[in-house]
Amino acid sequence: MKTMTVAGKTFGFIIGSLLAFPMGAAFLMWLADGENRGRFDNAKIISVRYIMSVLLLIVFLIPFFVVAHRRKVGASLTWGEAMVAATYVFWLLFWLYGVLPHEYLNWADAELAWRPDMKVIGPEASWTWWHGLWSSIPLTINKQIFRDIIAVLIYAVGLGGFIWAFSYWNKRGETPAGSDVETTSAYGRPLVSKAKG
Repeated sequence: MKTMTVAGKTFGFIIGSLLAFPMGAAFLMWLADGENRGRFDNAKIISVRYIMSVLLLIVFLIPFFVVAHRRKVGASLTWGEAMVAATYVFWLLFWLYGVLPHEYLNWADAELAWRPDMKVIGPEASWTWWHGLWSSIPLTINKQIFRDIIAVLIYAVGLGGFIWAFSYWNKRGETPAGSDVETTSAYGRPLVSKAKG
């Protein structure tokens, strides 16, 4: 598969999993507030700091795909190149595991107010949707639990992406199965399958 196609799919996955999913959850939690919901424009469902941290992660990943596309498989690595690559990977990991979850947790705590006293599901629930279905469940779930689950999912996406990047880098020179079939004969003529009839 072409490197830039993989890069586009990777960036799409990052936008879907790290941007659309948390913002969709924030919208659902806003709906769960019921009568205490307030206006949509005051809900702070969109956090510029969190969006910028995800977009900067995408920008920081561009050199990975450029080098994966240009660098020959098995090329020797100098000491200086190794230090630059190690610093780059350290920076990516710092951003992915440090800055991104920090910005999400700040957004969820400060702007969205996902605290333990904000009950969503259970006897004291504020979510009255589906004729009180959520309040009839005998288990109390607050907004902080949803915040923590999404934070764990952010870390899981980071870990899965890191493992995928290792695999992608190591397999970038391999040809797909079935592509090694010769299309010309030993005499230089194109091979044509026999007509069925």
